[in-house]
Amino acid sequence: MNHNSPLPPAGPLAAAGVDDDYVETHLQDGVALLSMAGPNGNRLGPDLVAALAAAVTAALADGGVRALVITGRGADFCAGAWTDLPPPGPDVPTIPPVLAQLAALCLTLENCPKPVVCALHGRVASGGWALALAARARLCDARAQFSFPETRVGRLPPGNGTVRLAWQIGAAQALALLQAAAPLDAAGALALGLVDRVVDEDLVPQAIARAEALALAPLPPGDAARPGLHDAGGFRAAVTGARAVLRAPLPPHRRAEGLLVDALEGAQLLPPDQALAFDLVRAQDAAVEPAARALAHLARATRRALDMPETRGAAAPPPVTPMAAALSPALAARLVPGALHGGRRVVLFDPQHDPLAETLEAVAAAQLDRVRSGRLTEAQSEADWQRLSGRMTPDPEQPPTLALSDAEHAPWLAGLFPPTVPLVLWSPRGQGLPAGLTPARCIELVPAPGSTPRVCELVVHDATAPETVRHAAALAMALRITPLRAGGAPWIARVAQAVTHAATRLRALGIDTATLTATGLVPAALAEGPVADTAQPLPLPADRLLLLAAINAGARLLESGAALRPSDIDLGLVLGAGWPSWRGGPMAEGDTIGALVLRHELRRASALAPDLWTPEPMLDEMIRNGWRFDDLNTG
Repeated sequence: MNHNSPLPPAGPLAAAGVDDDYVETHLQDGVALLSMAGPNGNRLGPDLVAALAAAVTAALADGGVRALVITGRGADFCAGAWTDLPPPGPDVPTIPPVLAQLAALCLTLENCPKPVVCALHGRVASGGWALALAARARLCDARAQFSFPETRVGRLPPGNGTVRLAWQIGAAQALALLQAAAPLDAAGALALGLVDRVVDEDLVPQAIARAEALALAPLPPGDAARPGLHDAGGFRAAVTGARAVLRAPLPPHRRAEGLLVDALEGAQLLPPDQALAFDLVRAQDAAVEPAARALAHLARATRRALDMPETRGAAAPPPVTPMAAALSPALAARLVPGALHGGRRVVLFDPQHDPLAETLEAVAAAQLDRVRSGRLTEAQSEADWQRLSGRMTPDPEQPPTLALSDAEHAPWLAGLFPPTVPLVLWSPRGQGLPAGLTPARCIELVPAPGSTPRVCELVVHDATAPETVRHAAALAMALRITPLRAGGAPWIARVAQAVTHAATRLRALGIDTATLTATGLVPAALAEGPVADTAQPLPLPADRLLLLAAINAGARLLESGAALRPSDIDLGLVLGAGWPSWRGGPMAEGDTIGALVLRHELRRASALAPDLWTPEPMLDEMIRNGWRFDDLNTG
């Protein structure tokens, strides 16, 4: 083979949205460069794993290849986990085949007679990090962020990531990383010895040079690849401590926590090949747990929520364009730092000098708090601050593309700019638009309760311009708040109120506060209240009746068009009303029950409170058509 020509491509790309092969392979001076070009940021699904395995096999069979470098096209080496679990439902779960396929590929890389080097950039998550841990060497750029998000969604890292991470840095540090809420940055990875070098530029050329050097060096002994096992006592103590803090008995939805500790223990006690096999079995066990399916459903729901009729086929507004804002000092301190850190240029407006100065000072104080708490570096804070300014009157040379306001300032701010500038109204109680403002110009952004909301509703009317919806959704994402479309009026509170009203009715039937609180569906404060002295027999358990009230309320929202899709309702209830995430949301639970059973049980409960438990007509249609709620999770 001509060693200056590319190797044959690994296979045709079948996924939408990617034009080239899953893996592009080129040969340079005896080093095979394998560039992943998979969908959704190189998430390692079955097709990409198969293509990469084929490319590795081809490179190993080529006598002119002395070493391999694996990298990724696009912004990320691997953007996240592959969402391969089916939605919640009555069907028996099956083990995702990709788990064994990825583990086999990682084992091939680890045992490869030709050195493998990974050139890592952007997000290095899930299967991407597992690949990197199996390689002989790892280089990354300064932006690299490392994570195994599976541990937050009821699963174990794929590709034997748990065992190889512990082999590298020991059980204590591996646990800390696996349980951390934030990714590990490049500097942290270098300090722990998880990467060999952080490079400022020419990442791939330097990785190729590193691979060439390793090809000339002798193969290191096997134990050199497992420095995390050198402190046997510390490793064992960390595993023992992790097991001691697990609740006994472990609730079913937390079973993955125990499986993770099992895998870490096996990393030390079993021979390497058996440790890897044991870890794979534990990862497969976790993947078929109901909680894992529920959490995977919510992950898909988060991505799906951004697909609104008004946002389809249009690019998101660029964040660098200026945004006008008129807010109280407290609200500005809460919102503006996030908008700045999301890349926005923000101009604060107030008709009077002193209130404007007070608002700017509140934002500065909030920025300082972020630096002190470690959420921002001083350099990041300074860069963000450079994108903030204050004015009392508009600058005709820099018209804003969006305006953000609270109810107090909204009419004044709207009057500063032409009607072409959309206005987003921060409306915590969802009370509607102030007098003089219309949906053609203004959109309500209704955040879920709490000081740091994770979800909000965009109240869309028939007259709302699609451009306004796009701007509002982009702003919410810049604030790290997931936007949900609400047709005509907010709906998260309506489902939550249905559950609260059901709890009130159950108290009147003698169900005590402790029983209601134990369901996890009613906040403790809302579960309290007068309880009848004599308990009356119920047609179904209290937990089931609360769930049925939520599902029925959700069906009502879908019928009216207030909610766009069932998974939006699930996401809104979990992120905005405290519904237990491991349950997946009421509509997902409804699919597990089945529409026919739902209708039957609602009919049994309807006499308790017809407005809560009389089955919605939508269930009849679902039964006639054989639908699940998940079948409605489209636009």
